[in-house]
Amino acid sequence: MKAKITGLLVLAVALILGGCSSSANYAYQIDQQQLEKQQNSTRLSAHTGHVVWMNPPLKKVEKVQTN
Repeated sequence: MKAKITGLLVLAVALILGGCSSSANYAYQIDQQQLEKQQNSTRLSAHTGHVVWMNPPLKKVEKVQTN
């Protein structure tokens, strides 16, 4: 019984650590379309103030594979 629990624990740790070592196939970029939409709305409306992004809008894009 104790060997079965130890085996399952080792398997779980191996799966968790193995999943962390895989490289991601995507990256985050600044979403220029979202920024343009906000900048255009500030130009068209006189009562809207200047917008400063503390965290700019991001979009997820696939990484380009280079060999």
